[in-house]
Amino acid sequence: MNQKKEYYEGDFITKQLSFYVSLPEKQRRHFLAMEYERLGVGSKRYLARTFGCDRKTINKGLRELAAENYQSDYTRQRIAGGGRKKRSNDSGTD
Repeated sequence: MNQKKEYYEGDFITKQLSFYVSLPEKQRRHFLAMEYERLGVGSKRYLARTFGCDRKTINKGLRELAAENYQSDYTRQRIAGGGRKKRSNDSGTD
């Protein structure tokens, strides 16, 4: 009675997975969000299981795509100023 619904069939899963792993992180989120919108309500758990991600990742992708200031610029992986800060070489001793 509690069957898992399969949205993808056969070889299509393999093609989708190979495409998914070739994408950077931000594009992966947007890909999953668009797939969720295409497949409809109830597919989030299936997508998370199939692509090995968390459902929160899909939610974040949906929020990003729905944002008013959404830009599909994938040239930068991080926002300007993001990431680890450079370590200062000023140790005070010479």
